[in-house]
Amino acid sequence: MDYDSIHGKDISSFDLRNTHRLPTVAASQALEEFENDPLPTGLDRLDRALASGDHGGFKRGQVSEIWGPPGAGKTALAIQTAARAICDGHDVAWVGRLGAVGSLLRTYYNMLEAKLLPPLHEERITRVVEAVERSRLQDESARARGKFALLSCLTLPHLMALISRPTPRLIGSRVSLIVISSPSALIDSALPKSHDPMAGSKPAGRGLSASAKRSQGLQFVIGALEKLAATRKCAVVMLSQCATRMQSEQGATLVTAVNNLVWDQGVTTRLVLFRDWSWHGGKLSSVFMAGLQKLDGQATTDAVDPVFTFGIEAGGAVEHDVDVTSGLADRPIEAAASRKRKLGQAELEVPDSDDDEDDDDDDDDGAYGWAAEDEAALPAPPPQWQGSEDILLGPSGSSDGESPR
Repeated sequence: MDYDSIHGKDISSFDLRNTHRLPTVAASQALEEFENDPLPTGLDRLDRALASGDHGGFKRGQVSEIWGPPGAGKTALAIQTAARAICDGHDVAWVGRLGAVGSLLRTYYNMLEAKLLPPLHEERITRVVEAVERSRLQDESARARGKFALLSCLTLPHLMALISRPTPRLIGSRVSLIVISSPSALIDSALPKSHDPMAGSKPAGRGLSASAKRSQGLQFVIGALEKLAATRKCAVVMLSQCATRMQSEQGATLVTAVNNLVWDQGVTTRLVLFRDWSWHGGKLSSVFMAGLQKLDGQATTDAVDPVFTFGIEAGGAVEHDVDVTSGLADRPIEAAASRKRKLGQAELEVPDSDDDEDDDDDDDDGAYGWAAEDEAALPAPPPQWQGSEDILLGPSGSSDGESPR
């Protein structure tokens, strides 16, 4: 007589021979197998600065910000990053507005969206993806293209709902890159900056002030983005506009459109894009520049250091090897020597204004070392195709509770 015949079959115990257990995996092995490669931008030097190792680029699980004036190449750099991610088999979600080609925006929300978010044309992304695929080596194993999803957020509540409770249909599990185009436009539209100096002294019985509501909204948005990047193990890249801030001692400076302490703490990596002129081969050419201001939550030693140069072509962003530190010092010596003032022209006595009244206009340019051919040599400024940032700060150009860096 055995145990089962007396007490019955023990159904609470588990038979190890019939139990399908998962094999044990070491933590180090699981970490190595976990896909945590950064997302490259296609600019090798910039990728190495963003993340050290064999594969550089924007790190996953972090919120990065690319800001700069209109026409500085923010969208082009983001498209280049998205194209390389798609070619590597990763899905990309872009929060922005599709370029209206052949369609009219007639409703109020569509017109509002057209003013706030810059358009994104599918042909442009497809052209960059095809260029990236052609640039890959022939012996490299071909991978299936990832999916590209364009999500349209009309207002700030739409954006807050999307990033706080993302559905699998909108942001799937295979999404590795989320690009948010111009979140500052939606924030400033729904939560404008207060220009009233007495806004902070508002009685408590009348609710929160405008600056307090704006701070709470910024805290919610940046907190939701951090949570989204950490839980989905994806890289969140924001394309922010810029604004002009007037300072008494330093004059006018460009700052990010959302310049708040809470927002700054949530941004792990920050890049600033701008354009400058450089002498290359004896000719003045325009180059795009990307400066690293913040990396892994730590600000760089200098304001913008290091600086990387690139150009924008039909196939996307292309890295350029241009010495931007020399600047105008690379101009030919003959041109500079022709405008050099002679020692005899630097007289100490003040000339009679009656005698030289007719020659003032002719001597002003020469006295200050400025020649007429300098104006002809200067190229035209870049086009402002993304709109103006003057609407972000308003006429007074100041904000409550925000301090410049």
